[in-house]
Amino acid sequence: MTKSACAFNQRIVEHYPQLSAKARVVADYLQHHPDKVLIQSTAEIASACQVSKASVSRFFRQLGYQDHQQVCDELRQEREWGQPLLTSEASDTSEHSDLAAISQVFKQLEQIDCDALVKQISQAKRITIIGYRNSYPLALHFRQQLMQCRKQVYLLPVPGQSIGEELAQLGDKDLVIVIGIRRRPKLFTALIEQLQNLNCLLITDQSGQCYRTQVSQLLVCPMSNHSALDSYAAPMSLLAHLSNKVYDYLAHSAQTHSNQVSNNYQLLDELEAHH
Repeated sequence: MTKSACAFNQRIVEHYPQLSAKARVVADYLQHHPDKVLIQSTAEIASACQVSKASVSRFFRQLGYQDHQQVCDELRQEREWGQPLLTSEASDTSEHSDLAAISQVFKQLEQIDCDALVKQISQAKRITIIGYRNSYPLALHFRQQLMQCRKQVYLLPVPGQSIGEELAQLGDKDLVIVIGIRRRPKLFTALIEQLQNLNCLLITDQSGQCYRTQVSQLLVCPMSNHSALDSYAAPMSLLAHLSNKVYDYLAHSAQTHSNQVSNNYQLLDELEAHH
């Protein structure tokens, strides 16, 4: 992604909470396919997003551009300076889409203080990971990974239980990690509002950027709109990266804890034997 593309994406990030529903559809599309802004016309972007041309034009103006052409001029100028930039359509295979999404996740990590985030995950007194619907398996997996590194990592919701009493136990030395990828439940907005006074990391897709001002930290995992079923390659890569960074940060402590977990597996005969 070029410097100008990054600047364009940054404008989307900054204005996202104020965008209308139709503008957010355009924002989601162009964040996942940043080069389409140059490759496609206003009409083609509108068709891809199933909105009107007027909605696309308003979107660019909301970001502070005069029109679509100004964005294109900015990107072409960067190309003239030698920066690589896709200038024609390419096949959008699942593999290409997944790799592009993962690449955007890691570029995002370069733009934040990732070391500080890893330190917070490592040193929090207690970690509570919350996930609903399709985000629940992600939350469960992240918990299992972190439990290889440290103690006091919890998962919500627990089947058959409400979470109100659990949230009441949390304090300023704890960290809440909420995973909300697509099709979030109706209670999600109320949940984020309830967590505003706590240290909260939200891991979400493009549509969750509207919560940016309500959480301590927000990480976006781009999700493609062009396949029948969603790929979770980007969020799984992010969780693996953070888990390994925490393990590295905790070093000997994490290794000792992981060895204890492995010993418990053997004592309880929980795993099949190695062949």
